[in-house]
Amino acid sequence: MKLDLDFTSGAALQAQSGAYALILDGEDRVLLVRAGNGRFYLPGGRIEPDETPEQALAREVAEECGLSIRVGESLGEAFQPTFDGTVMLRASYWRAQIIGLAHEEPEHQLLWTPRPEAASRLHRAADAHMLTRGALILG
Repeated sequence: MKLDLDFTSGAALQAQSGAYALILDGEDRVLLVRAGNGRFYLPGGRIEPDETPEQALAREVAEECGLSIRVGESLGEAFQPTFDGTVMLRASYWRAQIIGLAHEEPEHQLLWTPRPEAASRLHRAADAHMLTRGALILG
């Protein structure tokens, strides 16, 4: 499933691809990260040119959260403007499971949020949409 959000601008957009994780714990809580700007996101980030989305997701979650993950099935993708509309993000979303600790100094604050409340905390509409859609897929 693709989500295309409305966007209008006369300026050319830079394209960027990213991979993001839907990680649930045993209490049906979703892992969110709080960035330095105070906003909440699903863990993940940019896909580098030499990486698959799965490799990028594992690297980004290790950097941001200090966690090692096993990347599961794809939940879909979405397109959304970011960085005040200067970048069009092509985001892929994946189910993931924590398999261990990667290191003890995560880049971001982690917040385990009850699944029904998580979408309302997310800054990006595409993240919130995929969380809701992913919850339906995951049951």
